Amino acid sequence: MRYLIAPDKFKGTMDAQEVAETIAAGIRDFNPTVEVDILPLADGGEGTAALLARYFGADRRVFETVDPLGRPIEAEVFIARREAILDLSAASGLWRVRVEEREPFRSNTYGTGKIIKYLIDNGLERIYVGLGGSATVDVGLGLGLALDYKFLGADQQLVQPLPIWFSDIERVEAPDLTQIPEVIGLADVETLLTGPQGAIYTFGPQKGLTPTQIPTLDRTIAVLAARIDQALGTNFSTIPGAGAAGGFGYGILTFAKGRLISGFNVIAEKVGLVDRMAVADVVITGEGKLDSQSLHGKGPYGVAALARRLKKPIWALAGVIEDRDHLIAHFNRLSSLVSNEVTVEQALKNPVPILRRRALEMCRSFAEAAAS
Repeated sequence: MRYLIAPDKFKGTMDAQEVAETIAAGIRDFNPTVEVDILPLADGGEGTAALLARYFGADRRVFETVDPLGRPIEAEVFIARREAILDLSAASGLWRVRVEEREPFRSNTYGTGKIIKYLIDNGLERIYVGLGGSATVDVGLGLGLALDYKFLGADQQLVQPLPIWFSDIERVEAPDLTQIPEVIGLADVETLLTGPQGAIYTFGPQKGLTPTQIPTLDRTIAVLAARIDQALGTNFSTIPGAGAAGGFGYGILTFAKGRLISGFNVIAEKVGLVDRMAVADVVITGEGKLDSQSLHGKGPYGVAALARRLKKPIWALAGVIEDRDHLIAHFNRLSSLVSNEVTVEQALKNPVPILRRRALEMCRSFAEAAAS
């Protein structure tokens, strides 16, 4: 038997490498003689830049910028020759803001924009941006501000592009961006900008929006996007991925004149996932939480789709699994750390032995089913 272990991170507890190694240990607990190929993955979410940097041979750099609330910080970027790779979450991530500090109406992506502006000014030819894990719902207007776009009110006065002031923005003036490099957003979701399945309804709660704020902000952003599109002659709000990272995907398309691609597809190509899966007997993937949203661009779904194409058994291990009825059509086996015997708190506090045990249990179950 040859197992390919290709998981994403368990956010907040284990990175993808740790997840893969723990699953491998559980498999070897069941059968020490099996072959195990460890292949940690990312899909555009947190950790994408560091993972890609290994394959690009990029060097880590640190830049001074600001967090979502405008406080001075340092954030990492990886540079290889004339290309740069960064995670939006490095400067504008939810991890930068304590729960009690979260103010999505007063947060923006200006800090990430400052880094991108610096890279542009210093002649970088291509900039990759991982779009997961943002603390913001500013639809990339912070990026626009950093790139010298002007947001004006009815009185022609400058309006600070924070969500609390979005309804005051009447007009947008574009700078001269003739020298802008290729900016590529690595999306981990296919979410649209607005609507019931859009960025605000889907991701607003995790960023701190209340149920009453969500429909109001969604309508405000729809009006704002129409004004921006009219002023700039663009219309990107209905592009899949525009809603990624609180709408930062829309910001890349609109203000950086960039494009969006699947973060998973980029990494899968770089690591040779197809070739390594082709020689595996069983493929195992996973992430911290598997639910119906995982079917819209997340790494485990990408692994599962490829495994089905190659007719490989595909198993998934996750911290928490929801919407099993939606997932079961895509995975041969599903197992979560959280169960009747293990609470969420226990899984978060001590995930390694639980994950290792779940991997052992899946192997045992598979062997028993094969024997019968």
